[in-house]
Amino acid sequence: MRQAGGSDNDAVATATALTAETIASALERWTPPPTGPEIELVISGGGARNPVLVELLATRVRPRPVLPFDRLFFDGEAKEALAFAFLGFLTVCGKPGNLPAATGARGPRVLGHITPA
Repeated sequence: MRQAGGSDNDAVATATALTAETIASALERWTPPPTGPEIELVISGGGARNPVLVELLATRVRPRPVLPFDRLFFDGEAKEALAFAFLGFLTVCGKPGNLPAATGARGPRVLGHITPA
């Protein structure tokens, strides 16, 4: 970027715009067209705390509203911990924790193993 006369700020702005465009393009490709504001885009993670990225994304995906995960559910920082706790719960209960249609697994499987201490 610097060799072309750009600055670090230009590089960050370009990466931010590319991220918003990539997300919007994926939505267009993989989801039905929005019919109104009832179809929302829920965001979380570090990018959800970047006001420039959120604004670029909101502009690009209109009329879908862009809403932070934290406002609708719980603290987004806890998502991964909650997901692993749920998978552990399924394992303790002897229930499958995979989705064969999504993963290509041959069938439902209990994930993990419980080893008494």
